[in-house]
Amino acid sequence: MISVVIPLYNKAQSIPKTLDSVLAQTYKDFEIVMVDDGSTDGSANVAETILQASCLSPLSFRLIRKPNGGVSSARNAGILAAQGEYIAFLDGDDLWHPEYLATLHQLIMDYPNAALYGIGCTKIKGDMIPQTIISSSERGEIEDVWNNYPGYWTGSSSCSRRERLIEVGLFDTRMTHGEDIDMWWRLLLSGKGVYDNKLLAYYRQDTENRAMNHVVPLEKHIPYYMDKYAEARANNVDFRRFFDREMIYILYPYLFMSDYKKSAKIFAKNIDYSLQKWTMHFRMVFPHMYKLYQILKRKE
Repeated sequence: MISVVIPLYNKAQSIPKTLDSVLAQTYKDFEIVMVDDGSTDGSANVAETILQASCLSPLSFRLIRKPNGGVSSARNAGILAAQGEYIAFLDGDDLWHPEYLATLHQLIMDYPNAALYGIGCTKIKGDMIPQTIISSSERGEIEDVWNNYPGYWTGSSSCSRRERLIEVGLFDTRMTHGEDIDMWWRLLLSGKGVYDNKLLAYYRQDTENRAMNHVVPLEKHIPYYMDKYAEARANNVDFRRFFDREMIYILYPYLFMSDYKKSAKIFAKNIDYSLQKWTMHFRMVFPHMYKLYQILKRKE
């Protein structure tokens, strides 16, 4: 059985369509574990009404209510409460095509020992699920993942075995941003990643209360906890190259924020620039000059 874990926080307008997309799945061996993270807009009541009126058995869904603690704590509560062997994650305002779980289940059957499963995801506006599935022959294990890292793993297109999620330490509750990719990276350091590139998950860009719409304090983001990757960075050159490049992308905007500029520069000193293109080092040492360089480059 697959447990669908849905963290919920102030998504009263979006959660009906999200739940409809789960209830419409052609694969039926699943349960819904929804964790309301202290919503103040009645989200939990809306979700509960929909689930109680659905064709699901009362044993096939649970609504957990908890004080607000962030999306990581909500996902962790869902993982620990889940009864399924596998956990499929879905955010409270995203959508799945009806074939999503069926495709995921087949991927699990074909690659039962993978650490992380991913399904193709695309961005949409509104709540209409595209009718045309973009098929692809791209499917299977990802070789040399740190040099060929794809974008299949998002908060609504990823799945792992429940036991493995617990083994790698669950989601890091210190983070409010990047906590999902932090989990995917730890899983991929522990085993193989597999995927099916059919676009069956839909990230809605225009819903209420999107975390992406806010400036994230640096102490709530991955670079602040770079030390947790010290061993992996020391022992795996490919991962260090990949990880450090991602840290550069994340840290660069903070160099223009007066509240975080000093801290960002301190974290940037931990990056191994010998493995990066010269422009990556240049942007971190001379951020304003690099910004000008980019503007001039676009005008060419």
